[in-house]
Amino acid sequence: MTYLKNVWIYNSAYRSFDFGSIAFDKTIRHVERNFDEESHGGLVVIPGFIDIHMHIESSMTSPSEFSNAVLPHGTTTVVADCHEVANVFGVEGLEAYMDLPSLLDVFYAIPSSVPSTSKELETSGGQIDASEVEQLCKRDDILALGEIMNANDLFSEEDNRTKRIIKAFKTCRPDSPIEGHCPKISGEQLSKFIASGVDSDHTEQTAQSIMEKVSAGMFLEIQQKSVKKETIKALCDEYLAGTFCFCTDDVMSDVLQEKGHLDAVVKQAIFYGMPITEAIYAATYAPAMRMRLFDRGQIAPGKLADLLVIDDLETLHIKAIFKNGAMVYDSSNGLVTPTKLPNLDKKYLNSIQRKKISEKDFDLSCPDGNRDILVIEKDTATTFTKKGRQTVDVVDNTFDYFAAGLNVIASVERYGHESPIKPAFLKNGLKKSGAICSSWAHDSHNLLVLATSVELAVRAVNLVIENQGGIALVDEQKESFVPLAYGGIVSLEPMPKLAKQIKGVRKWLKDHGYEAREEVMNFAVLSLPVSPELKISDKGLVDVVQKRVLDWRTYYSDGNKSK
Repeated sequence: MTYLKNVWIYNSAYRSFDFGSIAFDKTIRHVERNFDEESHGGLVVIPGFIDIHMHIESSMTSPSEFSNAVLPHGTTTVVADCHEVANVFGVEGLEAYMDLPSLLDVFYAIPSSVPSTSKELETSGGQIDASEVEQLCKRDDILALGEIMNANDLFSEEDNRTKRIIKAFKTCRPDSPIEGHCPKISGEQLSKFIASGVDSDHTEQTAQSIMEKVSAGMFLEIQQKSVKKETIKALCDEYLAGTFCFCTDDVMSDVLQEKGHLDAVVKQAIFYGMPITEAIYAATYAPAMRMRLFDRGQIAPGKLADLLVIDDLETLHIKAIFKNGAMVYDSSNGLVTPTKLPNLDKKYLNSIQRKKISEKDFDLSCPDGNRDILVIEKDTATTFTKKGRQTVDVVDNTFDYFAAGLNVIASVERYGHESPIKPAFLKNGLKKSGAICSSWAHDSHNLLVLATSVELAVRAVNLVIENQGGIALVDEQKESFVPLAYGGIVSLEPMPKLAKQIKGVRKWLKDHGYEAREEVMNFAVLSLPVSPELKISDKGLVDVVQKRVLDWRTYYSDGNKSK
């Protein structure tokens, strides 16, 4: 039995602190609360942080190394949606990844969007349908159905994969939550979305969207980009505790290393005016209740002894962490026993099946004359894009697109089909000569390349092929490479080294004029055909709303005018 005496204990029921003592082994045995105690100072004990909407692969690492990285930040439980691995390897590879060891508790949500759209719009390495959902539901570590991203399927009157998946999950797990992804959905469409059984959202919120979605019965998972002065005010003024929690969704390795994990979201919420007692509630008890994790999230008899000992409440500085009653971290010495990554099956380390490409694989020809072409116009503040219109002068069947402020962009299919490359153009990309190619490209993880010339694009793509996955950076002066050996999306390096590498990618993008709030993620989602409005896949330009492939050469000349 371990005792923490004369400490301030977080009270989840009253969202306050009581002075007292805690007795525990693996679970909490007794909590002595002196409700009228007027003592001052001393250590503070709160439940371990619980992150119920996140993607481990967004940190480009394994559950084992992820555990080593986030546990010192107080995260003791996560619910991971590993749709990135599923898109690359299918269910077999997904389960192999899920079975990797970790010190923190990793539960899972079944990926519902593999691929994110359909085989007509993108090529992935795996697919999840109703039968795969039934198979995965047999696992004890499955808590939820992962984010439903294809809202068009929900609104359709026809049978489709998304509806089959939801039906299968409801049959296997009738009392488990179904997670949602619904940016810019409101009104009657929001009602249809929720009525289908998908009753949460983690996308970027405003004060208005919070009011509408919570009023409609939706549970909100607030990630860092939604933590703003106006949204925190909306959550606090209307006393919405229990209708939302904090989450991380995607945290790049360098950001995690420098700024933290769920603790960073909690601190930002406090900075914008949320009382610390409410912020702790939204990172512990509220997420536990959403995921039916009734054995944690509260300091009370019978609950797991996942405890954070805080020695500075103002900064949330963690002195020690107990996991299942055992001390696993102290601020002086770090992790007691870091998790080691076991030997991996080589088939997961040789996943790029594409043959090397050449410049002749990029067809950028246009009939001679002055004409308007369709381009992806990238937003610098968000991950959204829109249809752009560019007038070009075509001479001898070619044009100088870089001089016109455009980059060539393509998603090169990597799964052994040797599909023809369907290049297009991006506005607001690289302003300095260079090329970046990444096999970490949401969600199908084909080889996404952005370049100021075809010659540089080919060099970058072939570097990724040669090295079996990773991020290639190429310009006239030099080449550099970040290996992502596991499926082309996961590094085998320790988090500090990986963080340094990704910070280098971010610097390269900035130095070459790529403007974005989150440069690496912003680039990676240019190939995500569920995020508005116009994206690139291995099939070509994808109209996200209409769910169709567009021809950039004829879009403005065949009657398909952009609204």
